[in-house]
Amino acid sequence: MKTMRLFLILLLVTTLGSCSANRLLYNRADTFIRWAADDYVTLDREQQAAFDQRLDEFLAWHRSEELPRYREFIVSALGTLEDGVTLEEAVVISEEIDVAADRFQAQFIELLLETAETLSDEQIQDFLAELERNQAEYAEERLVRDEKTYYADSAKTMKDLVKRLLGRLNREQSAEIKERSKDLTRLDGLWHDDRARWGSALRAILEAKSPGWQLEIRRLAETRSEARVPEYVAGIEHNGDVILALLVDIINSRTERQDRRMRRFLEGLIDDIDALTAASDAERLVVQQG
Repeated sequence: MKTMRLFLILLLVTTLGSCSANRLLYNRADTFIRWAADDYVTLDREQQAAFDQRLDEFLAWHRSEELPRYREFIVSALGTLEDGVTLEEAVVISEEIDVAADRFQAQFIELLLETAETLSDEQIQDFLAELERNQAEYAEERLVRDEKTYYADSAKTMKDLVKRLLGRLNREQSAEIKERSKDLTRLDGLWHDDRARWGSALRAILEAKSPGWQLEIRRLAETRSEARVPEYVAGIEHNGDVILALLVDIINSRTERQDRRMRRFLEGLIDDIDALTAASDAERLVVQQG
């Protein structure tokens, strides 16, 4: 099962501190994405205007089509709390997240492909150079860690995630996270190698821009998991299982105080989605009547 995505998405949503923060950040998603894109390539005025239009369309799709689906599996997650979360229930939710992530990726790639069609050779080289710079930075910061530091970092990341969800942890919960984080397979080197192979393939496609190059990039994205070396795939699967089982056990060990906090958090996300989709519906109605 592809349960690493469950951890990543939980990590994302639990970094938000309040309902108003959730809505504010979501409503500023276009700005954050533009900032991120600008780190990779500088667009001219015409390119920027076209990118902004496509981004607005992408976000409108996400708000109207995806947020209601997120609401469904958050409601489902709330329902699992009543009698204790089972690993099987957690797997179902994680698989729903996998499907949502695939939909997001497919739509976002189309946005990027349409933008890439207008890039000059110089802009493409700037983009590829930035990818390589990020790759080098990752190696300098992450690959130099010894085993003790790697697993300490893994435990801290997991502990911070669970604390955002449940609040302050007790001694037993903290100890369990620290101990079971040692069961993770170290993947930073394999991730770095996998991304290097993907980057090399992407460079070849973008530099050549042969007829049908867009299809090649779509295929590169769709088959990325299949192209990974067996050791990396096994590590992803193993770590996903470890993380999901740990999350289930920690959630089931929650105190009454932690239970109230977690419910407030999930219910707050549902309220945020309701408010965001209501605003989207209102905007659509104004446009239709205008």
